[in-house]
Amino acid sequence: MHELSFIELLKMSLVMPILLVLSVIMVAVLFERAIFFAKSGKIDANLFKSIREQVLAGKLKEAQSMAGQGRGLIAEALGALLVAAQSKDRVEMDHVLTLYFQRTQSLLSRRLGVFGTLSFISPLLGLLGTVLGVMAAFRDLALTGSGGPGVVAAGISEALYATAAGIFVAVTAALIYNYFNFKLKHILNSLNIFGQELALIVSLGRDV
Repeated sequence: MHELSFIELLKMSLVMPILLVLSVIMVAVLFERAIFFAKSGKIDANLFKSIREQVLAGKLKEAQSMAGQGRGLIAEALGALLVAAQSKDRVEMDHVLTLYFQRTQSLLSRRLGVFGTLSFISPLLGLLGTVLGVMAAFRDLALTGSGGPGVVAAGISEALYATAAGIFVAVTAALIYNYFNFKLKHILNSLNIFGQELALIVSLGRDV
């Protein structure tokens, strides 16, 4: 069997163009999420350390101003928490922290379901392409009445490209999905730890 070109691979099965479109969508969402995580999911430990020192010194307004100069959802959440800290009401601070925790989770998890869906349906689409290819190979053999096992084997070999393509898309999508989920958990854990520590310092009036 000769080496297949990209165009020939696409023409091999109705499933191959679909997998190509899904791959393009996956790459587009990957770049969009990577840029968003880089801008909004930043964890600045040095900024938190500076804010913490201001809170320990009782300078809540200075700490709030410092948080406002930070970048990302965590800095924004800490700024809102420090506004609520002016009243030193722990319940209000907890409500603000919960609200921004959920907001951060919602913004960062947006479109991640695309990768989970692709990791599930891509192998099924590849299998569908293979089944259709095998059916076509046997149908052609029955119509011609000649060719023997070699022709059937060649047709099946080409049909298996659909399964290989589906598995490749699925594995790539699964890796991307797991990466962003681990990163999301790390960001949310950092936000929760930073926020709870500041709330405790404000409510107790001392270091924790």
